[in-house]
Amino acid sequence: MHTNRPARSVALRVLIALLLGMLVLTGCSKSNNNSASSSASGTSIPADPSESSGDAAPIDQSCPTSNTTSFAKTKFVAHSGLAFGAFHRYMWKPYQEGTFKKGAHGRIAAFVKGGLAALFIKREIRLASEDVKANPTLCKAIGAPLAKLGDTIQSAFDKLKTGDASGITDANSTISSITSSSKKDGVDITENDNPDLTSNPK
Repeated sequence: MHTNRPARSVALRVLIALLLGMLVLTGCSKSNNNSASSSASGTSIPADPSESSGDAAPIDQSCPTSNTTSFAKTKFVAHSGLAFGAFHRYMWKPYQEGTFKKGAHGRIAAFVKGGLAALFIKREIRLASEDVKANPTLCKAIGAPLAKLGDTIQSAFDKLKTGDASGITDANSTISSITSSSKKDGVDITENDNPDLTSNPK
């Protein structure tokens, strides 16, 4: 009996060591499986917002829900009327008549007035855009194209100097579209073709 105790003790220790080894291996296996499952499910990688909200319509938070200034429509009509009138008188009409072409009579004077008009138009468009942003209806209908027109009017005129009329024809199309959209919303734009290009309103 006494001679078998050491053997039993050794066997017990071996058994305990085997059991502990199995427990450690099982724990690692579960941890690896959980990590693999997490990677497979994508929980460890931030989701792309565009994938989950791709069908949702963008929310335009730049336009107000009610008028933010008094007489926004009235001031918009005044500023846009001046800008559009100046464009058609000093840029579009001379272009149609060929006055901007090389060798044309009055070409230099046309470019001088056209340059002044471009600056004037940009300023009036900026003021008109501020008025549009104060009115929810106009803001949603013409806010974006009006702002774009202000950014491109100078470029359109500069292109004319090289004989490229694409900018001015695009600007004329944008103005026609804005005028039409504004009219649909009950706001008629009356062009003022006799603006003071040297005026500097605040």
